[in-house]
Amino acid sequence: MKLSTSILLSLLAVSEVTQAMLPIHIKQYRFIKPSSADNNATENEVFYVKGLDYQPGGSSGYDPDGDSDVLSDPEKCARDTFVFQQLGINTVRIYSLNPDLNHDKCMTILNNAGIYVILDVNSGNYGENLDRSDPWGTYNSQYIGRVFRFIDAFKNYPNVLGFFSGNEVINDQKNYASIDPPYIRAVQRDMKQYIEKHSNRTIPVGYSAANTVDLRLATYRYLQCNSLDGNTVNKALDESRSDFFGLNTYEWCSGTSDWQSSGYDVLNSTFSDAVIPLIFSEYGCNKNLPRTFDEVTDGLYPASGLGNLFSGGLVYEYAEEANNYGLVDMDDSDGSITYKEDFDNFKSALGKLNDSTTHESQYNGNSLYRCNATAITSVYENFGVSNFTIPDQPSDIAKMIKYGVNGTNVGKILTNYTAPTTFNYTIKDSDNNTVDAKITYNQTNLLNALRAVESAAASSSETSIASTTQTSEQSSTSSHSSTSTKSKKSKGAAAHIGGPFAETGLLAVLISALL
Repeated sequence: MKLSTSILLSLLAVSEVTQAMLPIHIKQYRFIKPSSADNNATENEVFYVKGLDYQPGGSSGYDPDGDSDVLSDPEKCARDTFVFQQLGINTVRIYSLNPDLNHDKCMTILNNAGIYVILDVNSGNYGENLDRSDPWGTYNSQYIGRVFRFIDAFKNYPNVLGFFSGNEVINDQKNYASIDPPYIRAVQRDMKQYIEKHSNRTIPVGYSAANTVDLRLATYRYLQCNSLDGNTVNKALDESRSDFFGLNTYEWCSGTSDWQSSGYDVLNSTFSDAVIPLIFSEYGCNKNLPRTFDEVTDGLYPASGLGNLFSGGLVYEYAEEANNYGLVDMDDSDGSITYKEDFDNFKSALGKLNDSTTHESQYNGNSLYRCNATAITSVYENFGVSNFTIPDQPSDIAKMIKYGVNGTNVGKILTNYTAPTTFNYTIKDSDNNTVDAKITYNQTNLLNALRAVESAAASSSETSIASTTQTSEQSSTSSHSSTSTKSKKSKGAAAHIGGPFAETGLLAVLISALL
């Protein structure tokens, strides 16, 4: 059959795809992983974070003026990705990255291996974070401009699960809980507006909270609320709320804690009204070594524990540092890795989980949550509710949102790169035996691809996923928010097709047919 030139051109347009994992999106208080390119809610599954915190070298290992970070060396990334696969994890959190370095190879390796990432957009260096002691002075275009460059650098990687806007900025020292909360919302507002304007998909923006019992509850209630009257969504509050909430908690200690003594029962009751996903952004008490991670099987993941409310967590941490939280020992002289008993025990705990499948279609409620000052200050009296007023957006930040920051480093998953299966580092198990190390890549991470354009030749129609909310025009929130024209984008993975063109010679056939 002779195909028309117009149809062939349409097929060629569709063929410009990226081989990559399907992005995670959010439905109510759950992360959702599309089961296929169709993104069918009856088939999409609830996604549980099974991961670890990953920052070899600690905070001192990051140099903003250096030419490397933890995702810039593909050989080291391949080494660590193999270890991730042996553990059986699906997600890593990374605290400090340089937005001006190229991360394409490492992110492609992680993607092809089935690993999602949650990225902190800040670092501990001056000008690269919101100073909790001076939020009004450090919330400026220099800092936010770097955040926007960071978003540009990572927005096109579909295995970016989300961004953390801050880590333990709000804490119980001095007056920080009073002065910082509105500025966290301001940063999240700016990030989400920038993503809306400059990314082709919605990328969740969350916050990682300190585990002070009363303060964590106040912070959670403040950051997830999006309605002043409890009936209608307030636009300014909705775009500044956290899309997900992380909690750094070390209450369950191996061998000595249980459901009650760890306080997990309190977590289960006080966070039961969640309308956004909850995770442990750090966990793994090291009071008793080696850690056995019984909180994995008895507390965090089972439905009889926190599994009906929380969406998993991230164990602290990958490589051993002076604080004795590492799962592996890393030899700085030759880069070799040796598993610790903690590694074996965490792997064993994850392997014991009985994963049940829950589908997206089972969640049909809304994500409306009332901003109730009394409910917040009743648990932490000096929390800075500030009548839910958010700091005005400076004009120079509004301009960056409108026009972009012209970042020269915009990452992408590589289609012309063969991800390595081996590497030049030695891996040893906890008995000091050398491990035969080889990375495996599941084809399901390669064959799902974002649609480049819609095509009449596809012979099927798609339903665009859109979220409609009522908005309140109440004036208690910021009056200087940037406005932007909304572009059509996927909610995680709303418009996807399989990627056969990238895997076969059909592209050449189409070109030949045109000629």
